[in-house]
This record gives sequence, structure tokens and C-alpha cells, in this order.
Amino acid sequence: MTETRLPPKTNTLALIGFIAAFMQPIVGIVLGVMAMRQIDVSHEGGRGLARWAVIVGIVGTSLTGIFFIVWLVLFTSAMTQSGIFGP
Repeated sequence: MTETRLPPKTNTLALIGFIAAFMQPIVGIVLGVMAMRQIDVSHEGGRGLARWAVIVGIVGTSLTGIFFIVWLVLFTSAMTQSGIFGP
């Protein structure tokens, strides 16, 4: 008799973390790390999703930080030129 093996169940936290990484990158990082820890203990599937949640979260957080810095520099420059912040 042949025995059919089912693939391991995908960790729910890994899936939620991957989706959240596109909307709230920091949440994606946290959930991805938590999912990887759970996967180590439970041997569930979804390690790739958890890893990509962390990667997408880091990239998203970095791009958000760069955007904020560029925006702040341009805003300060515009305010300085208009005479509001300085001569």
C-alpha cells in the first residue's frame, strides 16, 4: 500500500508577515522573525515566506527612511529660500 505524504502546513504567521511587509514594513520584519522562530520549533513550512517578509520589510523600511530624509532636506531648503527659517 502506498502512503501519500502531504506537504508540511504553511506557518500562518509567515504568510501574514509577508503580506504585512508590503503595507507596514516594520510589522513584516517582526512577524517574519517570529514566524522563523516558530518554524524552527514546529517544523512547519513557510520558511521562504518568513525570510521574504524580513527582506521586503528591510527594503521597505530603508526606502521609507531615505524618502523621509530627502523630503526633509528639500523641505528645509524650500523654507530657507522663502525666508521662513533663515535669512
